[in-house]
Amino acid sequence: MDSNSSQVAPVDDSQIQISIQSATQDDSQTETRHMNPQLYKAAAGCKTNDEVSDILKRFHDLGDKLTPMENTVLHIAAQFGEQERVQLILEQPSGSSLLQRINKLGETPVHLAAREGHLNVVQALIDAETERVEFLRMKNHEGDTALHEAVRYHHPKVVRLLIEKDTEFTYGPNDKGNTPLYMAAERGFDDLVNIILDNRRSSPDHRGLMGRTALHAAVISKHPGTYL
Repeated sequence: MDSNSSQVAPVDDSQIQISIQSATQDDSQTETRHMNPQLYKAAAGCKTNDEVSDILKRFHDLGDKLTPMENTVLHIAAQFGEQERVQLILEQPSGSSLLQRINKLGETPVHLAAREGHLNVVQALIDAETERVEFLRMKNHEGDTALHEAVRYHHPKVVRLLIEKDTEFTYGPNDKGNTPLYMAAERGFDDLVNIILDNRRSSPDHRGLMGRTALHAAVISKHPGTYL
């Protein structure tokens, strides 16, 4: 499990308190609710693979097992970086239907995995939909795609993977008017700027906040070398 993932506190099996962390803009909020302890632990990586398989088979429809933030078990496994759990969930009869399920913030499992930088999980989610990568283009309620999230939290390998797996799509602005390229330039993430420009997945001429282009953002943020 990735060291940056949220942690599960040990509690009584009879009643587990879950804590699902979801980013809102650049901050985060945590909401809790009681949930079936075995199912949650299976998704969060607290069980062996054999135990996980047995537990998942007890639930006919995994899609109706939600947290207060309306995260599914696939959201949970993706956020915690549990690649093997993600694959086991996707192998269930109702598993593939969870790929495009959104939570209260409009986030799919790939949004959460991209935000946390879980490269192997993002890859596993993509592999499950090799013929329909359009789900990578889905936006949350802030207009952010998974690529926006990977850029915001500076995960170069995830950024490159997302771009390479959907070569037909040019990523536009979110609800704040910011493209992934603009966000990378504004933050001084030169490596991400180069990855995006090399693949031409975002227009450098797009005008974001206050009519600024990515070059403006780089200069204002004192990173003019990004475009030199």
